[in-house]
Amino acid sequence: MPERGLSERLARGLARLLLRVFYRDVEAQGLERVPERGAVVFVANHGNALVDPMLLVGLLPRVPRFLAKHTLWSNPAVRPLLALAGSIPVYRAQDGGTARNDETFARCFEVLAAGGAVGLFPEGISHDEPALQPLRTGAARIALGARAAGAEPMAVVPVGLTFEEKGRFRSRALVAVGDPILPAPEAHAEDAAAVRALTEAIDAGLRDVTLNYASWEAARLAEQSAEIYGADDARALPGRAALGAHFPLRRAFGDRYDAARAAHPERVATLEGVVKRYDRLLRFLALRDDHVTARYTWRNALAYVGYRIPSLLWRLPFAAIGLLLNYLPYRLPGWVAGLVRDQGDQPATYKVLTGLVAFPVFWGLECALAWSAWGGAGAAAMAVVAPVTGWIALRFYERNESFWRELRAWLVLRLVPHRANELRVLRRMMREELQALVEGAPQQAR
Repeated sequence: MPERGLSERLARGLARLLLRVFYRDVEAQGLERVPERGAVVFVANHGNALVDPMLLVGLLPRVPRFLAKHTLWSNPAVRPLLALAGSIPVYRAQDGGTARNDETFARCFEVLAAGGAVGLFPEGISHDEPALQPLRTGAARIALGARAAGAEPMAVVPVGLTFEEKGRFRSRALVAVGDPILPAPEAHAEDAAAVRALTEAIDAGLRDVTLNYASWEAARLAEQSAEIYGADDARALPGRAALGAHFPLRRAFGDRYDAARAAHPERVATLEGVVKRYDRLLRFLALRDDHVTARYTWRNALAYVGYRIPSLLWRLPFAAIGLLLNYLPYRLPGWVAGLVRDQGDQPATYKVLTGLVAFPVFWGLECALAWSAWGGAGAAAMAVVAPVTGWIALRFYERNESFWRELRAWLVLRLVPHRANELRVLRRMMREELQALVEGAPQQAR
């Protein structure tokens, strides 16, 4: 319907705007795997509450109608977003019963039979665990039931969401689309074995596009190992690899560690100790691995300084105005998110929702003050100046922070040479061991 098309465009536009502000960078892989036509059920891991559907709406080439727990409709800040996205309420047992889920399934079947897309999180909950949680059967039953209702062709598309630091403002995220899963022609929603088989296929598809570890310590170990093994040691200046570039290595290390630890626990324990020592030393010196590997040639260093300083200087006066006009709404989301900092899957959602309300409210108040001082022209000017200079202030802060961080790293590596040498020795030891772990079979480890 035209109305739904307009709502989808508005939902996508709002999602992309929020993502552009909240994340420094969002990468997307495998978008070409999404079928252009026909019914699609998108399934994704769920570790970042309402930010997860925002990523999918903003990045996927087709906008899905998401299933969302019905209790969200009682939240006045979330309700308009659910309406804009055309979300479908689902009634979970832990929220008071499933009596109306026949209605939920019927709406999904209607959307899919019309060649639309539905999105859901088959884990059933948002969580802060380092691995997928057991999947519910709802996605399989919806796909098979919709096909019986006339949704042909039908595909289930797994989508993996990976975050650098999911609760931190201006971090990075990766959206990875896996191969579509085509339900067997003879499978039916009433057949428990068919539902179970499709659920297992969905689980396998999601594991191909997500990172799964036994603990957060293992996750950090695999992340650090992938960064060390996959780094470009010929860089003249520091530079962080894209999340997607190291994703296969992080998966490989997670898989290999388990096998190697079982076969050679003492050797792997020694490697883990070295990695932890390296990681602690980096944190103590406020360095990154790419600082240790950078060669810092004078020519490139001077070029970097020569570009950065003028770039900062011309932004400075606009950034000062932006700071003055936007400081309170900028700080408020962090203060609110601090109330749920012990719930690892919630801070990002609180930041996004608070910012979505706080910035327009403060801009409205500033426009009202400008109107009282300078009339309509002043209010119109404020409506432009406040958000634009706020964006310039944010970018100035990031560039300024990056400049001084890189300068500090350069000084530390030169003024504390014994620590720099220790880092390089530890790194060389780890890289040799990691090469054996990745390129050699587990039983070949000494």
